[in-house]
Amino acid sequence: MPLVRIKSLPFKQDVAVNQALSALSEAISNAGNIEERHVMVTWEYLSKSHYIHNGKVADYQSETAHPLLVDLVAPNFNTEEEIAQMLELIANTIAGSIPISKENIFINFTPAYSDGVYDEGHVIEWDI
Repeated sequence: MPLVRIKSLPFKQDVAVNQALSALSEAISNAGNIEERHVMVTWEYLSKSHYIHNGKVADYQSETAHPLLVDLVAPNFNTEEEIAQMLELIANTIAGSIPISKENIFINFTPAYSDGVYDEGHVIEWDI
């Protein structure tokens, strides 16, 4: 059930965000041996001038400034090593898919708990 939410400023140039999302979904599915139907990835654009970093406001996404903001929500049964691997996978896949430096990506992990997720019409309980 990994959920990846990405936020960025709009890009000045054309960027194939849909291809980046597809690549990320497939990479997470393959790496975690998770059916892709259980992987969710979104990308939202922040409004111009609505993101300040390092004391500066920007209108457009830069390769090296105003980091992409990424939230990863995944089950809490993952080990620290597995979480670190997911974070690296996400950063590498994004940086390989769009014009953004890997060093300009900020990812936050939030654990999801058994009986704390509603999906496919019911509350999910981990079978571990």
